[in-house]
This record gives sequence, structure tokens and C-alpha cells, in this order.
Amino acid sequence: MRIICQLLLVVLTLVARTTYGTAQYPDYLIYKGDTLLLYSNPLEGWLDKLPRRPKELESNSTACWRGYYATWLLENNQLFLLSIRPGCNSEKAVIPLRRWFRPDAHGRVAATWMDGKLTVPLGKVLHYEHMGYETIHEKDWRLTFQRGRLVAQRTYQNRVGWMPDEEFVAQLHRAINWSSIPEQPAASCRVLVEFSPDSTGKHCRVLIRRGCGNPYNAVALLAAQQVARRNWGATYHFGRWRPMKWTAPVNFSEENRRKYARR
Repeated sequence: MRIICQLLLVVLTLVARTTYGTAQYPDYLIYKGDTLLLYSNPLEGWLDKLPRRPKELESNSTACWRGYYATWLLENNQLFLLSIRPGCNSEKAVIPLRRWFRPDAHGRVAATWMDGKLTVPLGKVLHYEHMGYETIHEKDWRLTFQRGRLVAQRTYQNRVGWMPDEEFVAQLHRAINWSSIPEQPAASCRVLVEFSPDSTGKHCRVLIRRGCGNPYNAVALLAAQQVARRNWGATYHFGRWRPMKWTAPVNFSEENRRKYARR
């Protein structure tokens, strides 16, 4: 159940990106000496009960909309809050817990407000999503709490079907019937094709998301249908099938004709 330092560095690098809809900087959970990522934010349940969110937790970072990251401890089936650091910035000083709570003799705060489920991702990243906590790891450890006490737990084994890569795009271009496409002017034509595998992973729907008219759209669709005749493998997350879609470009250019046309 140990998350190695290299995984932490990789994940934290990924979540540091700053585009809209960004993956979020995680909280941390200390359990039996291991420091684990926590894809949940138990402090939000307490903050929601306040008449106003503290100014210390205001943030403009798209990777840290909540304005902080917290460290937690699970010990003897009790969830404790250990620290709160503002702005998801490790250089900023932690906020003293006594400002808002009454810590125990060990400086901890029992999270008695916590009712519901928390998610701890385990193992390597199978599929990265640049949105919230949507990244899929090998496993998810789902913990259920009542008034801060652990009352149930379950570990899910996740699976991600084959995902597109550079070879996939090359394969798509090699499937094009280039002899049916006229020579291109200086500007190329670009068609975006969407692929949607089903819950078995054995069938994949394809459609044109953006095109530039025929014959390009028709030729791109035919090539995509040929490439889609394979076993993609279904994606399962938290024990359920998760629909996965992606788009791939088909660029009709003389450079690609020379590169991919059958000889």
C-alpha cells in the first residue's frame, strides 16, 4: 500500500498544470507509516458549515481551487486532521490548527464531522485525466466514515483498455486510401475522428467530429472503421465500466501522402 516517492513526484508534476479544468493537488493520508495520496477533501465538510470561508484559503490556482491541502492520519480507525497548508504551496507556513479547532494532546483534531467516503489511489497511474481527481490508478482504496470513524472499506482493482498513442495515429494514416484523395494545396485538410469503445472493449463506434467535406470525411471514416476492428479492452473504475472516448486527427497533406501511402 506504499506510494513510492517517484510516484508522488510524477503525480504532483502532473497536477501542477494550470489550464482550465485542471487536475487538483491532493490531500495526504498517513496510514501505518505510509504517506498516501488522498483523492478526497474531508475538510470541505467542516468548511461548508461555516458562514464564510476563511480568507486564508482563497486561491487563484486552477490546480488548487479549494485554497489549501491538508494532511490526515488514520489511526485505530479514527480519522485525524494533522495540518492545513494554504494555497497548496509547500513554502507557505501551515495554519495553526488551534485557530479553528481544539487539538488534542498530540496536536491532532478528530474529524468528527466526516460522514461519507474517501478515496485513496494506489499503485501506478493507468490513465491521467487533467480534471479534478479523475486520474485512474491501479487500485482505489475506498473508506467509509461515520463521525470520523472508519466503518467500512473496500479495495477496487482498476483496468484501463488500450489508449491511443503515436503509433495509433500512424496506423490510422496508413489505412487511408490515398489514391482516392486529390493532390493537396499548400494548406492541408484536417479531419477529427472520435473513437468510443463499448463495455466489452470488442466493439468501437467511430464518427467524424470535425471534417472538411468529402471525399476527405468519407475516406477518413472508412480508415477509422478499419482501425477500430480490434479488441480495445474495456475500462473499469470502482468496479464499474467507464466509457472512454478520444479523438484522433487525420491530416490530408502531401507530406503525409509521401509518408504513409502504400507503395
